[in-house]
Amino acid sequence: MSHERELVHAVLQWHTAHARRMAIGAEKRRLEKQLKAEGLSIFSPAYTQQGNAARQLTELKRKELAALRALAKACAKQRGHLDSADVIDLDGTAVLLPTTG
Repeated sequence: MSHERELVHAVLQWHTAHARRMAIGAEKRRLEKQLKAEGLSIFSPAYTQQGNAARQLTELKRKELAALRALAKACAKQRGHLDSADVIDLDGTAVLLPTTG
C-alpha cells in the first residue's frame, strides 16, 4: 500500500472511531440526564442502557486510541515525503509549498 493510501486509510479509521465514540458519549450523557430526572432508579430501563453505553464508550475509546496510534505511525512514514516542502497556514488551512533548490 502506498504511503498516501496508508495515511488516508488511517485517517478514515480514526475518524470513524472518533465519530462513534462521540455519538455513544452523547447518548450516555442523555441517559444520565434522564436518570437524574427520574431519581436514579435502578429499575429504570435507562439505568441498564446507561451501563451498556458506558461499556461501549470504554471499548470505543480503546479503538479510537488504537486508530490514533496507527495514524501517528502513518504520519511518521509520510513525513519523509514531505520534508522537502514548506508548510504554511492560511486562515487555518495548511498548504504545502514545494521548496526551491
